[in-house]
Amino acid sequence: MKHALFFFGIPTAVMLATHYTIVNESISTFNAITTPILFAGLILLGMGFFEVKERKHILSLLGWFIFALYWATQPEYLYYKGEGDTVNAVFCIVGVYFLSYLSYHEYLSLKRNEDVESLNFLAGATFFAGILYFLILKIDILSGWLIKGVAEQTAAIMRILGYNVEAGTIHYGVSIEVPIYFNGHESVQLILACTGLQSMAVFIGVLAALKADTKRRMKAFLYTVPTIYVLNLVRNVGVIYGMEELGLSFYMMHNVIGKIGSLIALIVLAFIVFELLPELYDNIIAIFNLPKRNGPIERGIRKLIK
Repeated sequence: MKHALFFFGIPTAVMLATHYTIVNESISTFNAITTPILFAGLILLGMGFFEVKERKHILSLLGWFIFALYWATQPEYLYYKGEGDTVNAVFCIVGVYFLSYLSYHEYLSLKRNEDVESLNFLAGATFFAGILYFLILKIDILSGWLIKGVAEQTAAIMRILGYNVEAGTIHYGVSIEVPIYFNGHESVQLILACTGLQSMAVFIGVLAALKADTKRRMKAFLYTVPTIYVLNLVRNVGVIYGMEELGLSFYMMHNVIGKIGSLIALIVLAFIVFELLPELYDNIIAIFNLPKRNGPIERGIRKLIK
């Protein structure tokens, strides 16, 4: 099981090493150490996506593996710095091994001289979405501009509805925040997660990487990205209204009602995109068929099961 030890053992070792080293460092030090790893992985994935020769598999293999190592530094950090958010930490751990598994399949493609379109698509989608999202996240002036704009628009909608709402000034610190004032008192703090950037970046990345007719991709973009932006403003307005007028807690409005509404909206938008771009559906289904390539890890797992 040397392949499993390499592709899954090294990320596991990085998670353990992070526990004893950088997880207790300041946020600035932690980011200074891990951010170069993040962008190295993304850049290699982008190079692999655009490369047409055999070395594309080497580039993508390294890209997925380095990207997995970046996320291997994050689970414990997300838990302790994210107010004990177990769900995010668990999803991050699962993601580490999924990314390592994709790296392993690029290794198979290299050894077998095969091209798997779904892997190439996923590398491109991750590159485009990741570069867009993380550049804005890591560059304070960009994230501050976006958060401030969303805050101002949220406040403007509420004023149109007849409420006394104002957006405050940008607070730069551990996270960038813009307060929203309702009748003179602070109601909520908007952060980057309140802008809808993550969801928009995913759709932009997917549509940019997909090999399909440009006209249909542009149509899908217009159906999804502007809709997500507007719905996110509606969600922000709903959270403030629910807290201030209905007396509901922030947790109920944001973490329960808001997230359920966002999930339903994203599912509906995904089906619209699948209708316009069946190629996207085919690529996603093909990713679930990767174990059928029957590489050494899959054969080893079957032997263990027997």
